[in-house]
Amino acid sequence: MRGRPKEIVIEPPLLKFTKVYEDEYAVETWTYDLNKHHGPMSVEIKYKPGAEKAIKQNAKNAKQEKKTARQMKKINNRK
Repeated sequence: MRGRPKEIVIEPPLLKFTKVYEDEYAVETWTYDLNKHHGPMSVEIKYKPGAEKAIKQNAKNAKQEKKTARQMKKINNRK
């Protein structure tokens, strides 16, 4: 369709709404009420089964990688 639309439809902005974010470890539900507050009113986080163990393992791996990087830097600076 070309040209100008017949009428302009202006939808009022949503004042109460919910957003759901999902990743590999958790499902987060953010609830907004813009009449009362400019940010989220509440955030609910539900972890998936096995997520706690995976998060701990990732933290452990990251710590080990940092330790190895520090050791390699120390060894390379000696030369």
